[in-house]
Amino acid sequence: MFGDVFLLERDGSAPVRAERLAFGHTAGRNEAWLRDTLFAHPDLLPVRDIDPSFGPLIPLCTELQSRAGKSDIAFINRFGRLTLVECKLWRNPEARREVVAQTLDYARAITRWSYSDLQRQVAAASGRRGNVPFECTLAQNPGLSEPQFVDDTMRAMRSGRFLLVIAGDGIREDVSGIAELINRNAASAFSFGLVEIALYGFGDSSLAIQPRVVAKTQIIERTVVLVRDAGQPDAMTVSDDTDVGTSSGVSAEVERNELGESPAQAQYRVWWTPVIKAPFDDPDQEPAKLYWRDNVRIPLPWPTKVWASAYRYGGDTGMMGVGTNGQEPGYSEMISRLELQKKAIIAELPDGTAFRPFDGGKRVTLTTQKKTREFTSDDERRRWLSSTLNSYVNALRPRLKALMQEDRLEQV
Repeated sequence: MFGDVFLLERDGSAPVRAERLAFGHTAGRNEAWLRDTLFAHPDLLPVRDIDPSFGPLIPLCTELQSRAGKSDIAFINRFGRLTLVECKLWRNPEARREVVAQTLDYARAITRWSYSDLQRQVAAASGRRGNVPFECTLAQNPGLSEPQFVDDTMRAMRSGRFLLVIAGDGIREDVSGIAELINRNAASAFSFGLVEIALYGFGDSSLAIQPRVVAKTQIIERTVVLVRDAGQPDAMTVSDDTDVGTSSGVSAEVERNELGESPAQAQYRVWWTPVIKAPFDDPDQEPAKLYWRDNVRIPLPWPTKVWASAYRYGGDTGMMGVGTNGQEPGYSEMISRLELQKKAIIAELPDGTAFRPFDGGKRVTLTTQKKTREFTSDDERRRWLSSTLNSYVNALRPRLKALMQEDRLEQV
């Protein structure tokens, strides 16, 4: 509940109690008014109380069009992280869960965008030409690198790193039902907040706006497990889990940096950054993404989710390498077809590469491993991981694309 708001005059006059004002069409303060007010004054949104890694908010446009519909407001920050805001007055007929589901649909649609898609849609919505997202951000962050901003924005969109906010009046009921809907989408990396906006008038046309966070998702750390398979000392699996970014859930608050990372996550990012930033020979390969903990992953072209990972475990006495993994049943089908070209593939990869069984012999992974102590420094280890990951891209991407092309031709 909101408390009363008083205006205390400096001249010693008695405090003036503000009158709580209702949203609605009669006073012109409808959803469009709320949208335009929040867009013009982004500091009214308590982003710091929801997920500070998305601030400060930089206005992009209103009515951002995607295949899922139009998002009321789109903001961005200097790290390319988008905040989508939906403005709703709950007396309208839309059910709360329908509004939440629609907002999630907006985010899912944008995860499929390229940076060119974002630039085009923001330009169309704002009526401006050029690289509007970068220009808006540069205006508040002089010296910002355009290539880095574009890369950061693409990475954030592809990984689903959005802040989704529903702002309106009377957001008090059915929070448990909304939480249930959010939990079903917890595999995404978005943050979510419900913000209730209260309006107060002082009788002289002055207006006070009081925002309040009603509910929000909190950050949890999810571990990528590197498992040595019993009976197969050189084989390992990498569980399919979230990246170093955040996911929806409830946990104790910890201090985080501007990327939303805990101190431990930030430390691992420092170690892996040279591998993440290493270029690939194939210009179509998406950048590597850091996963918690101790591996980076690149997607491979296949109808289902498959990837190659560079990993390390066990410290200076452990192992490091590159290997394939993915979701079933598509992953096993991919491996079985690649094994038909086993000799040629292994010839293109570093010494020690093999198709090895793991998961109790139920599956096979293509792996290249080294003992960590074979290298004299972390720089050597990172260079080897980067080079080996690039070799996997060169050996596997063209073969997988050719296999998919064969499948398409057979279906014609």
